[in-house]
Amino acid sequence: DNAYHNFCHVFDVTQTLSVMARRTGTLDRLNAWERFALLAAALCHDLEHPGVTSVFMDKAGATVAGAFKDTVLEKHHVLRAFEVMVGQDIGLLSGLSSDSYWDFRNTVAGCILATDFAK
Repeated sequence: DNAYHNFCHVFDVTQTLSVMARRTGTLDRLNAWERFALLAAALCHDLEHPGVTSVFMDKAGATVAGAFKDTVLEKHHVLRAFEVMVGQDIGLLSGLSSDSYWDFRNTVAGCILATDFAK
């Protein structure tokens, strides 16, 4: 149970992003997969967030911190997002070509990695 990084936070970020992207005309300039990538990134940007910072996790020697050199939490969020999206139970991206998959993945990853405010 995380007091801040929970479903309400995910909903708030996704809704805020959606409204801002509409009002600024950003959604109109994106194709359907780019819009989906933007919303997927908002939904997944704090997936499995433990409620502490990347710096704390690194200093505490958390397992996930050892897996990534920097931007620990954000890289974990990206990893888990794609494990879920491409998992056999969901297979959300199974119909994409290799190029489309990597374009989508890079867009989502770029959006999530941009949420590292320590950088």
